Amino acid sequence: MSLTVSIVNHNGRETLLPLLAALPGEDMVVLDNASEDGSVAAVHAEFPCVRVIEQAFRAGFGANHNRVIRETEGDYVLLLSHDAEPEPGAVETLRAFADAHPRAAVVAPRLRFPDGRDQVSAWRFPTPGVAALSTLTLARAGVVQSKGGAPRRVDWAMGAALLLRRAALDEVGLFDEGYFMYSEETDLCLRLAEAGWERWFVPQAVVVHHDSAMRDQVPRERIAEEWRSRRRYWEEHHSAAGVRVAEAATGLQYAARAGIATVLRRRYGAAFAARMRLHARSAWRGPEGPGLRELAENWNREHARAPESASE
Repeated sequence: MSLTVSIVNHNGRETLLPLLAALPGEDMVVLDNASEDGSVAAVHAEFPCVRVIEQAFRAGFGANHNRVIRETEGDYVLLLSHDAEPEPGAVETLRAFADAHPRAAVVAPRLRFPDGRDQVSAWRFPTPGVAALSTLTLARAGVVQSKGGAPRRVDWAMGAALLLRRAALDEVGLFDEGYFMYSEETDLCLRLAEAGWERWFVPQAVVVHHDSAMRDQVPRERIAEEWRSRRRYWEEHHSAAGVRVAEAATGLQYAARAGIATVLRRRYGAAFAARMRLHARSAWRGPEGPGLRELAENWNREHARAPESASE
């Protein structure tokens, strides 16, 4: 079964180049999301065999990966963020697992931070009931599924590194581009589940994820975008009453985290506590200010660029 690697890059030259060096000789496609750090020139110079889609405008996670999926033909598509670096053998492990499990539409690796800590990366679907349970356990017991040493079926997994089966996508559709960023992989996994496809977490495949550094960039806009996406997901898949329960419960969870971080400020720091308070306010009052979508749209306007004017 053939495999295409879809890498979306946005000003990630420092992590993108090591990522490409770590990948085996696969069909690799880099979609550059209008970077301004010389990423495209660096890839052309150091990896001339890698196909680069030099996108003149900035789009969201789902739209960018959808473009690569539509323009390629691999039986599997491995989604990778530019800040995700597979360890040796990880890609082969994911593909071998998918080969052995023909109903596996999603195969997710274990994600690790650069310091060696495991990153939580797979969860139960965020139903109102799960949101309430998550509040009681602070999103740990009964909610997190990316744990253990054996492959296990999960509800959904983080999109930073995911192997997808094209046949399953052909059946249920690609990412919903109404989500600019966040919750689009949750929505896709739910549609796959409803169609009878499996989603798996395979801890033997390890990908190092530099996510913590990326989240420090524009934190307020990221939180606003995350909450707009969460609300859209809940509104699409649950009743109005269920949405209210999910919002209230999740807000309580973040408020509790903010309180703990305030008491243990030497351990967590003031910035973490502030982010938790902003999450709680966003859950109860709605997102505040512009999100990542607005940042991209503003950049596109300032540079007179938009999807309909792209040359690709």
